[in-house]
Amino acid sequence: MWIPLVVLAVLATIGGFVGISPAFTGGKHVGGRLNIVRYLDPIIWNPATHYFGSEEMLDSYGQRVESSIARTELTTLPEGEAQKLLVGPYKTEGFNLAHTIESKLGSETATEWLFIILSLLVAGIGIGLGLLFYVKDTRLPDIWAERLRPLYVASYHKYWVDEFYGWAITRRTMDAARAVYAFDSKVVDGAVNGVAWLTRGFSRVVGGIDKYFVDGLVNTIAAFIMRLMSPLLRAAQTGFTQNYALVMVLGLMIVVALFFAGDIAGDIAAALKNIFALFV
Repeated sequence: MWIPLVVLAVLATIGGFVGISPAFTGGKHVGGRLNIVRYLDPIIWNPATHYFGSEEMLDSYGQRVESSIARTELTTLPEGEAQKLLVGPYKTEGFNLAHTIESKLGSETATEWLFIILSLLVAGIGIGLGLLFYVKDTRLPDIWAERLRPLYVASYHKYWVDEFYGWAITRRTMDAARAVYAFDSKVVDGAVNGVAWLTRGFSRVVGGIDKYFVDGLVNTIAAFIMRLMSPLLRAAQTGFTQNYALVMVLGLMIVVALFFAGDIAGDIAAALKNIFALFV
């Protein structure tokens, strides 16, 4: 358990040096002369001065910095544009506690020390109250919790932030997820499953028509032809050459008759007409 605490302590110490107050190190910026915070200035573009680096027209409190580049930029600009650059993009209006105290004390270092002392004093008061409530007299937490019941309940429930988040965000998200799931399962999947059901039903109908009507009709005709022609074909299959020759001659006669059917029918009609004319 002590290893994470040591790691946090080391990181906190490093973080303290990174953001150390100028009251300890001197200088005008957080980090002081350690230059940890501003070491990237030479490669950062400054839109106010149109140069790379720390040359700037305004310091951290909105006051003009006396630099040759800043003076040159201001003297070459119209009066209105120069005033805009002096004010800066975030303006200087409004109340700022640190600026107000610094103007009263007349020293930035004194202002830093004042805030340091106040921070240590507040921390010391918190430590003292903790020792008083939880070490010296352990009855005090219950007593003050009863006296300040509404505030204690609100603080105990963390001002109901988690409950509100659960009601407004988590549960509404779950409701939306349920609605999307219901739409997907009932509408989207329902449409797909309905189309699949209709397709299966249509395939059964087509399969039944093909099996019982088309195939049945074909098989019936084939059976009829087989029953009609089978005796004739079996009678012709006697094994005698003369019978096969007779069948071939009959077939040839049938083919010739079919080929010249029109002419034969015309001749027969003309002969019948002449015969009919003789008797009339």
